[in-house]
Amino acid sequence: MTYAVIYFSRTGTSRRIAEKIAKELSVEPVEVTDNMDWDGTLGYMRAARYAVKNKEVAIQTRGKIGEVDEYIVVTPMWCGKITPAIRILLQELPKEKVHLIVSSGGMNYKERDGYLSVLDIMKKDKNEDQQINAFVNSLTAS
Repeated sequence: MTYAVIYFSRTGTSRRIAEKIAKELSVEPVEVTDNMDWDGTLGYMRAARYAVKNKEVAIQTRGKIGEVDEYIVVTPMWCGKITPAIRILLQELPKEKVHLIVSSGGMNYKERDGYLSVLDIMKKDKNEDQQINAFVNSLTAS
């Protein structure tokens, strides 16, 4: 199996998760950016508004995604939704080939249909490494 690990990160949590998975799979992670300023309190409020209203953003990738068997997409959850940048990216990927990994403070992602798998990594559970190891093991055991 070949994999692409793709992520968007506002605070660094999703980047850290993606880098751990990519290291285990011996691939380079690909960052999705959107040239928006999500920093600070105003950025946080803007991020929530963009997520809730499904606002469009222009995305770029730092790295090449290419053709692979499965995509591992890591994103934070903003107000119960995935980030606008990842929502836009997912329009270009076959959903049935996507493992979606959602990082949050303590909520499960509700829109799970159609993905190969959905994994919620919640900060409150303090088991990020265990969840990543179990996920990677499930990929390499098949």
